[in-house]
Amino acid sequence: MTTHLGLQRIMIPGSQVSALTTGNITLTGARQAFVAGLSAVDYLVVAGGGGGGSNGGGGGGAGGLRSTVTATGGGGTLETALSLSINTSYTVTVGAGGPKLPFIGGSGARGDNGSNSVFSTITSDGGGGGGVNRTGQFDGSAGGSGGGGGGRNPGNGTGGARTANQGFAGGNGSANASPAFGAGGGGGSGAVGGSGNDSVGGAGGAGVAVAITGSSVTYAGGGGGGAEGGSGGGAGAAGGGNGGNSAVGANATVNTGSGGGGAGAATGGGAGGSGIVIARYSSPTQLASGGTTITSSGGYFIHTFSSSGTFNTTLSTLAKANGGTVTTDGSFFYHTFTGSGTFTPNQSVTADLLVVAGGGAGGNGGGGAGGLLEFTSQSLTAQNYTVTVGAGAARSVQLATQGDITANAGGNSIFGSLTTAQGGGSGGNQSGANGNAGNGGSGGGEGYGRGTNTVGTGVGGQGFNGGVGFSDLSTHTSGGGGGGAGAVGQNAKTTPPYGGGNGGIGKTSALINAMGAATSTGESSGGNYYYAGGGGGNGPTKGTGGLGGGGAAKSTPDAAVNGLVNTGGGGGAHGADGPTGAGGSGIIIIRYAV
Repeated sequence: MTTHLGLQRIMIPGSQVSALTTGNITLTGARQAFVAGLSAVDYLVVAGGGGGGSNGGGGGGAGGLRSTVTATGGGGTLETALSLSINTSYTVTVGAGGPKLPFIGGSGARGDNGSNSVFSTITSDGGGGGGVNRTGQFDGSAGGSGGGGGGRNPGNGTGGARTANQGFAGGNGSANASPAFGAGGGGGSGAVGGSGNDSVGGAGGAGVAVAITGSSVTYAGGGGGGAEGGSGGGAGAAGGGNGGNSAVGANATVNTGSGGGGAGAATGGGAGGSGIVIARYSSPTQLASGGTTITSSGGYFIHTFSSSGTFNTTLSTLAKANGGTVTTDGSFFYHTFTGSGTFTPNQSVTADLLVVAGGGAGGNGGGGAGGLLEFTSQSLTAQNYTVTVGAGAARSVQLATQGDITANAGGNSIFGSLTTAQGGGSGGNQSGANGNAGNGGSGGGEGYGRGTNTVGTGVGGQGFNGGVGFSDLSTHTSGGGGGGAGAVGQNAKTTPPYGGGNGGIGKTSALINAMGAATSTGESSGGNYYYAGGGGGNGPTKGTGGLGGGGAAKSTPDAAVNGLVNTGGGGGAHGADGPTGAGGSGIIIIRYAV
């Protein structure tokens, strides 16, 4: 968007601007495209699951599930897609699961219901809490799916009722007296919860599989009922918590909307899983902002909310480019490429970039990290930019019968025509040409250093050299650590205790910290994010990997540790007769102001 003397011009591919007035924008082609794309917005709205009851507790009921894709909850017919308006902000509420309950006092307590999830006019009801062995709280609570009934003397609890077309009722508890009983399983979005019997808690009701993201995922299963003195608690479904057998109930998986597990006698119930809201629309370009992640698949843009937020169709809030996985911290949009692809702005943007190449594999010395480059204030225009993300180097297996083998270097990463980040150098081995470590973005650690070998050299501005290896030409041999983007790989230890050098630390900066936090990539330590750490060298004591994804050295029978994927970390080293660590793949992140 460009502003001139109070006049705003918003450029959207295929649009025609028919008027320019202060504070008023009239769009023809763009508006038609937005109206068409937002006239049929599919959704999946799953509420928070109910908590399991404590002390003879029934499983928590699943949160209500409403969907326009694949299937909906409660055996109902598919919901109708929403018609949304442009230039509108829609509040999205993701319901919390019912909390984990401790056992307090002599009777426990019924599980709490999960909270509702809301998108526009669509509300899914929180799952019902599981009943308990307590007067007045035997029965499971009603909810999107009902909580399971409590078990144990003096009577069984009844499963809680459901919300029609969102889920199913909970199962009933067993009326058997102590010492053996089973409480009812929580209802699921796809089936009624199982009833407990005299020895086993009822299983949680099945969830519903929905493919709104392009992949089929099952949500909103019931929690298993607790048991006491029998053969087992009931199994939770679709991420629902298992019931405890004379033990606490298990928590449900977050963002599934499944119910928590019920508890055995005198123990606490499990927490229900938080809900999730997913919206998608068919369009060649992004028409809205908001969501924990925004992805595209099969001609759809998909907004996934794992926590509450806003689905915003206001034009000025939209991401200004396509490509990679898009996230936002409210100030910047971030496009993360973990594999090669294309970045396409739909208008001119000023961008910052992080480009990390693939890490080198270990030998007897640690693998060098991939080269790391930061670019700031780059002017990018509305065109396609080729994005190449370097692969991590493949590990090798060195056998004593083979003699020395050559380790592998990492692949280069490059954005458009900017400077190439060089792949990490390979770790050196024992002797001859193979004892020399490879050069790269960061250099590999020298092998067993029999007097003629060399360390790998890093590229200036991208990484550092590998560490020096050691050999006393007799019994003591150790490899140097691979270089990192933030420091040289450590030299092998030349006095007792002999050992391999640690990998060089990766790089951190204000830009790197912002990118790592916004995209949940890199390796975090002490509040900072690091990329491109070197691999550890081999020796009697093993070198550790450098912060930023570097792999540690290992000895037979263990394989050396691979560099962390999408960090450019170097692979760990290994001695004879064992697999070295592979290099970690690279990554490219682009950000620009919202």
